[in-house]
Amino acid sequence: MKYILRTLTLLYCLLFVTEGFTQGINRQYLANDTTNSWHRIPAIAKAKNGDLIAVYDYRICHSDVGFGEVDQLLRISKDNGKTWSKERVIADGFGGEKNVFGAAFGDPAIAADRESKNMVLITVSGKEPYPWANASIRPFISAQFSKDNGKTWSTPEDITSQFWGKDKAGNYGMFEKRDSSICAFAGFFGSGKIHQSRIVKKGKFYRLYSAMLVRGLGLKGAYVVFSDDMGHTWNILGGDASIQASPNSDEPKVEELSDGSIILSGRAWGGRTFNIFTFDNNDFTTGHWGKEAISYNLQGGIAVKENSCNGEILVVNAKKVSDGSKATLVLQSIPKGKERKNVEIWFKDITNQDSYQTNGVNDPIVLASDWTEGLQVSNTLSAYSTMCLQENGRIAFFYEEGPAIYSMVFTSLSISEITNNLYE
Repeated sequence: MKYILRTLTLLYCLLFVTEGFTQGINRQYLANDTTNSWHRIPAIAKAKNGDLIAVYDYRICHSDVGFGEVDQLLRISKDNGKTWSKERVIADGFGGEKNVFGAAFGDPAIAADRESKNMVLITVSGKEPYPWANASIRPFISAQFSKDNGKTWSTPEDITSQFWGKDKAGNYGMFEKRDSSICAFAGFFGSGKIHQSRIVKKGKFYRLYSAMLVRGLGLKGAYVVFSDDMGHTWNILGGDASIQASPNSDEPKVEELSDGSIILSGRAWGGRTFNIFTFDNNDFTTGHWGKEAISYNLQGGIAVKENSCNGEILVVNAKKVSDGSKATLVLQSIPKGKERKNVEIWFKDITNQDSYQTNGVNDPIVLASDWTEGLQVSNTLSAYSTMCLQENGRIAFFYEEGPAIYSMVFTSLSISEITNNLYE
């Protein structure tokens, strides 16, 4: 019975009115809500074979993980988003009143290996809300794996002890210290895209980077974790949880500069926070964080009206229309309206190092300044968004949109559309 009403709401997309939509954008409704917050939190990745894999929450409890049953739903497109497979469940929460692994699976973060059929999906699990958790009762971290480009997925695996608590051998997680000076109460991966490095390869796979929001004793804000085995084991970037990479950040995301440095972009009221992790040398083992920058306080920074919302950051290659020169762009999606409305994509040309450096040193303040407003994807109720590069060079954009809270909407965008024809 729990999926019957969801099926009925999908039929609504056949009658869906277009009032308030940005003209010229073709939309595919992967899940549609009319009155209830049942579907949320988009994640999308391009598999090695070119398929687009879309994952999102089905919130049977009508709220976040911690308030009841939440499942993970998946759809696949084999034609760059023109058509999609039937929706199916790949992680089925069982609800209940106890805070145990498997009670719910929410806030998906996904990555696909560019050289093999391997994929990883990370979700938060259990029945303890993030804001209310403490050292005694905490959420769980779940990992699932695919070896066939997202067609089939493994049973959810509890990997929480890598992050907090202790494993069977008595080893503490990365956000917990034996002397209790560091103790995580709760945390989760920033939903959407887990970034795979274009540069760093250790062994069989290129490295994965993901940002986590963590709270607890001696912990605050956003941190970055990495995996060199396609998501099976994780470590904290910088090696020390006491170093607060972005204390003013809410839900965070990551990307990578041309030298392998890591961009941390975090949700904040009125805009974004930014920081950069610079490696000490080319073995990509040790390094240091800069000083967190808050974009809306800076000249040309990403400044929005009264909202705080997750978005996506993506670095892409492009060409400048005016002279045909090669360019590297960083894209950032975020709602710009009062409350969660009017999702749009900002962009910045980072071809030259002086767009993110001062005197040859990575500078988060410079990176956080001088962005340009690009395409407004929605001009109605809209919230979380994510994106990845498609096989055909377009941008797969997957986001939440009204009029109810929310429909899960896919659209395919060109660089020209996003940048108002300044780049292609």
